[in-house]
This record gives sequence, C-alpha cells and structure tokens, in this order.
Amino acid sequence: MTHLSTPRHLVLALTTLLAVLTSGCLGHHYEIPRTELERLVETPPQERGQGVYAVQQFSTAAEPEPAPTWEQPGGEPPPGYSLGLHGHWVPSFYVDYGAPYYEPPPPRPPPSVHDASPVGGVSSSGGGTPSSASGSGSSGSVGNINDIHVLLVAAIVVGVAAGVGLAATEGARYEGTVAVHPHHPVHLWHESGGQSIVALDELAPEHLRNLDRATLSGTEGAGMWLRDAAPLNRKGFSYQFGAGNDHLTLPGRYSQRSLGFHFGLGYYPAKKFGLLAHSRLQLGGDATNAFYNVRLGLEAQWYPIALWRLHLGPFVGGGQSWSASAGPMLPDARGTRPYVSFGGLAEFELTTRLGLTFRWTQDWLPTAGPDTRAFISSWSVGLAVY
Repeated sequence: MTHLSTPRHLVLALTTLLAVLTSGCLGHHYEIPRTELERLVETPPQERGQGVYAVQQFSTAAEPEPAPTWEQPGGEPPPGYSLGLHGHWVPSFYVDYGAPYYEPPPPRPPPSVHDASPVGGVSSSGGGTPSSASGSGSSGSVGNINDIHVLLVAAIVVGVAAGVGLAATEGARYEGTVAVHPHHPVHLWHESGGQSIVALDELAPEHLRNLDRATLSGTEGAGMWLRDAAPLNRKGFSYQFGAGNDHLTLPGRYSQRSLGFHFGLGYYPAKKFGLLAHSRLQLGGDATNAFYNVRLGLEAQWYPIALWRLHLGPFVGGGQSWSASAGPMLPDARGTRPYVSFGGLAEFELTTRLGLTFRWTQDWLPTAGPDTRAFISSWSVGLAVY
C-alpha cells in the first residue's frame, strides 16, 4: 500500500465503520425487566403507570405488531392522574414535565388501526546522544517509523470511531423510570414465539408464565413520560477511549511529549470495580524526525467515592511497551521494556451508561537505564461506555 492511497483507505474504513456502528438507532420500544414485571403485578392496577422501570431498545430490534386503536376507560381519573390533552388521563406531574416524551399520532378514522412508527530497557545505537546529521541509515529509520505511523493512525481512527459510535447508541440509551397511562398496552413475547397484548392494569401473574420478554411502545396509548434516569451503572462490559498529553522517554534523558490516545476494553463484575485490557498509542515527528510509543497491558479500576454525579478513584496496571525514534534531533533508538502505571480517575456521570473521564497517569519503567528517566506522567480526557 502506498502512502498516497492510505488516506483514501482510512476514510473508506472510517465511513464504513461509522455506518455499521450508528445503524442501531434508538427506538421507541422499552423493555420491562422480569423483576419489574413481578413487582407490577403486585401493585394496585391504577397505580402501575406512574412508575415503570424500563430499558430503551434499538430500532433494529424486532418490533411487535402494533396495538389496535387505543381508547382509555371511562370514569374519573385514578389517584395520581388528571385529565389532560385529547381527553386522556395523564400523570399528576404533567404540569411540571410538560408534554409526553413520546406523543401518540392523532387517531385515524375507523377502521384504520394505530400505526406505531418509530420516533424518529531501551537499546541505543547512537550511544544515548542525538545524531549530528541525518545519514542514509537515519533516513531509512525515519521511513520505517513513518510506515508504522500509518498502522497506528489506522488503529486510532478505528478505536475512536468505535467509541463515538457506542457513545451515540449504547451510551445514550435511556434506562430508568417511565410513566404511562394505567391502561397502556403491554406487548408480551412468549417463549413459544407467539405475541400478545395486555393492558398494564390488567397484567396478572399468569401472563408471566413462559414469558420471554415484555415491551412498551412510547407512541401508543396516551404517550410516555421519561421520569428519572437510573444512576450510572458500570456493571458489565465497558469500552473506554480518550486523548491527551502523553510522554515518551529516550536515552540521554531526552523525552517527547505529544498527543496520545488510550483505549480500554474489559468487564466490571461490580459497579465500582473493573478489569480492562488497556492500550496507549503515541506518535509524532516530521519528515526528518519521528518516534512512536505503544503500550499494551492490563488495568484495574476502582471508584470508591461518589459526590453527586462525580466519581473518584485510583487505578493500577502494567504491561509491555514498544518504542522507536530516529532523526537528527532524536536518538536513533528502539526497543521494548515493561512498565507499571498507576494514577487517579475522575468520572462525571452523563447517562446511565456513559461517563466523561479524566485520567492522570504516572508510569514507572523499572528497566530504564541510568541515562533514561524511570518516572514519567501523562493525562487524558475521554469517554467510558458501559
């Protein structure tokens, strides 16, 4: 692959990846967890619609048959409801919350049915000192490093695109309490493959037998209100990425600071503790000087402190680093060495599944030579998707 064709290939790869990642747009169907269904059947029927814990689904998921044209029962509104727009009962907090998050389309003349359409150690050949001139060997080394730059840029593009796509889909997905009319239709998906519809206030224990899942549509009934999103929940898989000021040490106590990127993929067995495979990519230079630094290892994260939406904690990790540099202003050096990293984390809760993160990192390079700094620091800002 030539250098001229590389940008076009990167743009094509990025466009394709973004199309795949953003194809799962958020939809208007919300799944009710099994434990919530069991709670609802034990709740008085006229009180069920005031608070239902539900998780938003993607529009690419299979959707049930739309409910028939909906008409609310007659009589006076139950406690917690009042008469609202279109003559529907609405939650008593309607005045505070305004119109429903989802508004059902206007009813069509019979016999049409409601159409629930989606809403929208480093070795140095230069004796630890910079080269005085860029000879043919140095030019060749710079060229080799620039070739590796192409691969690192491609990895960064893919990693950032994956993070942006996940933040825009999984990170933005609503999970928490919704309010609906007490007679709102509930779609039941049975283990046998069949489907049925039952009103929320008519849901009974027998409906939960051999049940695979249950969903609500925000465009049916009298609409849907999103009341309270659940707090940040890290439990489960996590993808993290970010960028900031990274640090590379070289023989002769030379160092290079430049833009660096970090990526992490792992699992949180508990809401406050997780283990991740973690990587950091740093590169820089020009036509005559070039360097790169790649770190790959494991990391443990812990968030013991929570102050409203701000979460604080430490992390520790370690692994192997690969680095190289060449040029008249840099040592002609390359090699591998282990590293140990530790530092502090600050995460601001954006949604139930998305956090804005700040990292301060201290690296220790135990095999650094006497003319190479063993302790270096860096920082970065990024996003964590859970």
